[in-house]
Amino acid sequence: MFEDAAGFGELLWAMTLVPVAVVAALRETSILFAIAISGMVLKERISPARLAAAAIVAAGAAVLRLV
Repeated sequence: MFEDAAGFGELLWAMTLVPVAVVAALRETSILFAIAISGMVLKERISPARLAAAAIVAAGAAVLRLV
């Protein structure tokens, strides 16, 4: 539970330093790292649907960064 509170606190702190869009874009990319690690380290099969979802997340993060 403390880790959740600490992570949320860091998120709020980051939002005071840089624009919210930058923090949101970076926060949403965590799923991309999870997919990459699951494929490379855990040797899990990454389905085309999951790959497409990751591409949508990456595109959304890029759009948020540009706004």
